[in-house]
Amino acid sequence: MKAPGKPSRIPPLFSKMAILLGAALLLGGALAVPFYYETQTMWYKVGVDRVMLRSGQLAGLFALVLLIGQILLALRVKLFERLFGGPRLLRWHQMNGVLIFGAACSHVFLVLAPEGFDNLPIGKKYWPEMIGGVLFLFLLTMVLTSRFRSWFNLEYAQWRMLHKPMGYLSLVLVFVHVLFVSESFARGLPRTVLVTVIIGLTLFIGLVRVRRRTSAPRLP
Repeated sequence: MKAPGKPSRIPPLFSKMAILLGAALLLGGALAVPFYYETQTMWYKVGVDRVMLRSGQLAGLFALVLLIGQILLALRVKLFERLFGGPRLLRWHQMNGVLIFGAACSHVFLVLAPEGFDNLPIGKKYWPEMIGGVLFLFLLTMVLTSRFRSWFNLEYAQWRMLHKPMGYLSLVLVFVHVLFVSESFARGLPRTVLVTVIIGLTLFIGLVRVRRRTSAPRLP
């Protein structure tokens, strides 16, 4: 019998299933976009070039979803820590970082290869693509400094001061890149959903930060 006045809690298994289901739906929805909202570039691609370009689009969207998850893991939300455990979340964060960089590398190669590497999109006209290039450099820097911090003679505090803002800035860059580089997100449902995700994630991050500051013990 439940103790009087004790609030009921959602079973941990149900919470885990809800989180994993939400992640699966987000990933599945993202990967479905290139098929249902095809870009004009795909109309002129056949054979191997078409397969490579499609695979590159999927790799980019996979990296987008993983990057969203990476930020959520980095927030160290108490609910997630209670459900999955802090050490496990840290391991997921480390592995996810490598997966993001791998997906980003695949995206860059598979998207550029059909057009030819001697025809790189550089210039004011291609600013969304160039933002993607900056994002790639950010991801490369974060992975290298995380995996080989001792090689760079970085103390933990120095690494954290570099890693944390670059992580948030990478999230901003990937949203801008996706919103403006792909015709699939130029209008309609994909753009609406992505903008909604951006707003919701921003509010969630802000809420977590505010609650953490207000609940922190104050020094006398």
